[in-house]
Amino acid sequence: MRMPGDKPVPTQAVVVADSFNSRFKPITIDRPRCLLPIVNRPLIDYTIQNLLENGFYDITILARAHADKIKNHLETSKFKELDSRVSFSFYSLSADSCLSYGDAIRELSNSGEIRGPFVLLASDVISNMDLRLAMEKHQANKKQDKECIMTCVFKKAMPGHPTRGLEDDIVVCTNPETNQLLAFHNANVKKFYYELELFNANEVVDFHYDLTNTHIFLCEAHVPSRFGDHFDIQDMESFIRGVVGEDETCIENIYIQILENRYAARVTNLRTYVAVSQDIINRWTYPIVPDNMSPHQYIYRRRGIYQPNSVKLYGAEIVQNTVIGPETTIERGTRVTDSVIGSNCEIGANVQIIKSYVWDDVTVEDNCIVENAILASGAKVFKDTHIEPGCILACDTSVGPNITLPSGTKVTAFSPSHLRTDSGCSNDSEDTRGSGDNDISDTDMDEKLGADGWRYIYKSDEDNNEESDSESVISEYNKKWYLPNQGIRPIDEISDSSDSTPIPSETGYDDDYGGFYHELVDSLRGGYDLKTGVDHIILEVNASKHAYNVSVNDCLMFSCRGILDICTDIRTLIMPYLQYFKPLLLKFVNDESSQHIILNEIETWALENGKTVDVQKILHTMYNLDVLEEHVILQWNKTARAEIKEKISRFITWLVEAEEESSEDSD
Repeated sequence: MRMPGDKPVPTQAVVVADSFNSRFKPITIDRPRCLLPIVNRPLIDYTIQNLLENGFYDITILARAHADKIKNHLETSKFKELDSRVSFSFYSLSADSCLSYGDAIRELSNSGEIRGPFVLLASDVISNMDLRLAMEKHQANKKQDKECIMTCVFKKAMPGHPTRGLEDDIVVCTNPETNQLLAFHNANVKKFYYELELFNANEVVDFHYDLTNTHIFLCEAHVPSRFGDHFDIQDMESFIRGVVGEDETCIENIYIQILENRYAARVTNLRTYVAVSQDIINRWTYPIVPDNMSPHQYIYRRRGIYQPNSVKLYGAEIVQNTVIGPETTIERGTRVTDSVIGSNCEIGANVQIIKSYVWDDVTVEDNCIVENAILASGAKVFKDTHIEPGCILACDTSVGPNITLPSGTKVTAFSPSHLRTDSGCSNDSEDTRGSGDNDISDTDMDEKLGADGWRYIYKSDEDNNEESDSESVISEYNKKWYLPNQGIRPIDEISDSSDSTPIPSETGYDDDYGGFYHELVDSLRGGYDLKTGVDHIILEVNASKHAYNVSVNDCLMFSCRGILDICTDIRTLIMPYLQYFKPLLLKFVNDESSQHIILNEIETWALENGKTVDVQKILHTMYNLDVLEEHVILQWNKTARAEIKEKISRFITWLVEAEEESSEDSD
């Protein structure tokens, strides 16, 4: 709390509106990442909204790719209309000379824009944190320590958390009494060292591997000039490491704040795009939610559905966790779940849209299936087309009719010659160096997209680059953005931080998850043997869940696996085990996605343990106990492994026949 005589809280903010990478290509070829829609609003709008709600009205925008589009968007937005105090200052960065985050901050140092302490953040940060309180804490640190130059904001997120990208895996060392940052390392490097002096100078040292960098920094006015003094600094991580250890001449200090009971996450790749979208829909970002961001457009309804009155639904089924934009039409027999659909879209009859992101002005004709895909503005899917998981249709492209677009296919409207010769396009790319000859294959034009398909299959040249082992893991992980994130990172995917090979735990999970799983199994086994009552077990599981900071979905997954692991004879005991633990499972099963978690874990467990023959018994039991629903099982079966499908074929046939009989009876 500020005392009389204290300086007012600074209210200047600097937003870096360029990512300096190409992880979202081809959808960022013709627009910057910060203008990509997330839950039907441009990314940068969420960043600006949180700044304004905290009283940061003086905002400087550093823009490189598509700087004119960013400026036009903000100048014509309603932010200024809502509050006359809002002031945007735009600083366009040269695409030729500004090639990194460090270059952008050096340009800021030369601009003369900074007049005092300020908040520095990326334009793809979505947060509801109290920035004024954070700045007050930073000023308190500065008052106690004159050498305090910056405060970094971190959020708790265990390895494998959906909003924690592998490229952002970090190890943070702090003094727990003062929250001073003592060391900062990227965990993807082979090894790193700690000086003995660090331990001699601090009685207690905390090491964190449970934090993610929100890229929100509370800075003193001379931070940009420090970048100018060291032209080898290319990113904020390099700057931080220099201040806290690598630069022996530096006497300044950095502090940290760990965000609690608030939300902050960066949209750094397609995987985090999906995770943050769902967090917004599930209102973790409140008050930064659709019905507040666009109060005259969206009405928040039951089951996580946001839908304006102007939407026309002709007998379509909107299941859950879905946002539909204004003036969109959805025809009879169509089913939409866990998805976002933009404005002015036309969705035909008998279409399935599952866990997909459909932007404005998209057309999907009759009898199409769209799974875990992104359809950018103006895209068109002709009738009887199946868009498999991981596909991306960039703006103004089309596919079909009567084709299956293979998983992971990316379609762009830009030809190779256009990318090579059109200076506007190449300079506007998020990575201005990424528009080379290998970006698009000339041999993959048109024919694979269907008779009415339009333009080119995009192929990145990342595969031709030499990558380290850790970079290769990260690259492959990000390419499979459409696969469900179970919150687990296998031990063998974590970069080795020493010359010796790490010893995996018996569970195959990292230490924190392994510890949680062992406690959970002890609770399950002890509760079942002693018949202490499921309510008591639920209390124990919840206590472990909070102690290890495990998400609800992960807790459900572990509970399912734990029940299967402690059941010594699936054929004879699975019924009584599942009957006993049914209240525990139902505690965490609240929608279709949670049922899919159970189904995926059963499949994984069966394949790992060579018990595929038992899956039918398990599924039938869970179905009879109303833990799993008929249509969810049938939907999951479409993507199940072949060996699993073979073992459960009789059960699936029985479900289909039962469903048909039910339909006939209702008629």
